[in-house]
Amino acid sequence: MKIQTIIAAGLLVILSTTVATTNAQSFDEPAVKILPTNQKGILKVLYAYDANQSVKITFFNDKGLILSDEVKGESLSNGFSKKYDVRNITSESFWIEVASDNISVTYKLTESMDRKTYVPFLEKTTYSHSLVASNN
Repeated sequence: MKIQTIIAAGLLVILSTTVATTNAQSFDEPAVKILPTNQKGILKVLYAYDANQSVKITFFNDKGLILSDEVKGESLSNGFSKKYDVRNITSESFWIEVASDNISVTYKLTESMDRKTYVPFLEKTTYSHSLVASNN
């Protein structure tokens, strides 16, 4: 009976750890995505935060800055989705950084096997929350 209780407790611990890890990973996933389109060399940046500050989108490769764009804050009541033409980028891989006052997300994009699209890989997410003071 003791062995069955120990095994059941061990399984319960493993199961609860797995569920907690899965929930933490989905919570840490930023609401900034790089999406392919059905057009060759066209990417879509999806920013799904409700914010009133501007968002800066920067494209760069190993050699430096390729393209920079800024989406004004007044048009971001529900976030935004914007397409970018990357057909003129000759690098096999490059990065896109999407940054606002609250979050900065960097994706590395590498050319797909068929060379028609780029595959995004999330490299870094940085959250910038303002400090909150307490009067206790």
